[in-house]
Amino acid sequence: MPAESRRREGESVNRRYSLKKNREFQYVYRRGKAKGSKTMLLLFIPPHAGITAAGFCVSKKVGNSVTRNLIKRRMREAFRLEIDKIVPGCRLVFIARPSLAGVSFAEIQKTMRYLLQKSGLYREEA
Repeated sequence: MPAESRRREGESVNRRYSLKKNREFQYVYRRGKAKGSKTMLLLFIPPHAGITAAGFCVSKKVGNSVTRNLIKRRMREAFRLEIDKIVPGCRLVFIARPSLAGVSFAEIQKTMRYLLQKSGLYREEA
């Protein structure tokens, strides 16, 4: 694992950036737009007032509980590294496809960045 992707003590995704409740996920599922890749799907609601929040879904089709939790941790970490580059006020749900099970962290981060750019939610650094 690359040094920049290792989490140091106290560095995690802040709870305010997380979708937690079922109704928050359902809102994004019903009203959101979708962009996809071979390994991941992004559902998003375009920016409005508020803080960017993201949720992560990994179904049982992806693997056993150890595999699913590993993928969720990697997705959360990739999101944490990209959160400053995302347009504020979005609601995002990242859904793992079964092919994500055998992918490295760098590939997850690259796919997440690609989906955010494809959806127009990624701010390019000047």
